Amino acid sequence: MATAATHQATAALDRLRGRLDKAGFGALLLTSRTGRRYALGPGPGSADATAVLLTTDGTVASATGDPTAATAAALRAAGLAGGVVATEADLPPDVLGQTDGTGVRLRPAADLVFAELACCEPGEQPAFAAAAELAAVGYTAVMDHLRVGMDVRELSGNVDRSVRRAGGLLGWYDPYDADGAAGTDLVTVRGHDPATARLTATVPLRYVLHPLLDGTAGYAAATAVLSRADGPLRTAGDVCAAATAALLAALRPGARLTDGYAAFEREAGGHGAACRLVALRGGGASSPLPPDSAVVAEPGMVLGVRTGVQVPGRGAVELAETVALTAEGAEPQAGTPLRLVELY
Repeated sequence: MATAATHQATAALDRLRGRLDKAGFGALLLTSRTGRRYALGPGPGSADATAVLLTTDGTVASATGDPTAATAAALRAAGLAGGVVATEADLPPDVLGQTDGTGVRLRPAADLVFAELACCEPGEQPAFAAAAELAAVGYTAVMDHLRVGMDVRELSGNVDRSVRRAGGLLGWYDPYDADGAAGTDLVTVRGHDPATARLTATVPLRYVLHPLLDGTAGYAAATAVLSRADGPLRTAGDVCAAATAALLAALRPGARLTDGYAAFEREAGGHGAACRLVALRGGGASSPLPPDSAVVAEPGMVLGVRTGVQVPGRGAVELAETVALTAEGAEPQAGTPLRLVELY
């Protein structure tokens, strides 16, 4: 049994409502954690909701329950008996099918939502810069303590204390690496002995930092090795660094954001490499920008940039940054090294 509640949209959603109206949509269905949090704000409502519907006339309807029932309940609560509803992501067939006979048509709107979450007013830029600075605080806490034999739980504790002292919150696991589950650690480490949880010297370790500050996410990741890197690992690091630089150079105003994907792939050549761009507004990362997206880069966008190159039999070198787009191009905000770090 689904339950629903309604309230009036806040001023923060006026721009999104304008985008919906301009695109010819009567409402927007938000089903991701980021989308729900963006529409409802922080608090129990965003955590408990399954579906949130934002209408162009300013009604926000949120519903709990299974996806099919929650979607239907949100549509009813908003008084939407017909028209075209945009949806931020692909929905299961049973959810799409439940609109049959209601006069409501669901249409994809991933580009619209991505562009909205990536674009900031000038007054919002300091919040992103502060969240990125928290990621840098976490990075420094990691780098100041890395040593062979260190227990990874101690490492997580050091980062936790450092970020809390800086005024931030514990972050969340990347939903695309953890089946959508939110976590409480700021650091995800690979490169330790699982039997002892202690860091080893030659296996690359990866740490991912996603601190939250006032509903804004910082975004950073780096890969290090606690010894001199061998040939395959160093090659992967060099390829990832060069391909990441090519991606950032392609993120210029007026270019499609997916031109960055193409630049990355060209530079990576035949290596096993992958990259993605996410929008960071709303308290977490959005779904990655699809390779065929038509979203155009414009000053004021803030993006999470994630790249990686596989190391055969060894895992991967992975890098990430919080990037602000300006009239001159992409400007990294967290300042983590976009290269493999060798510590010996």
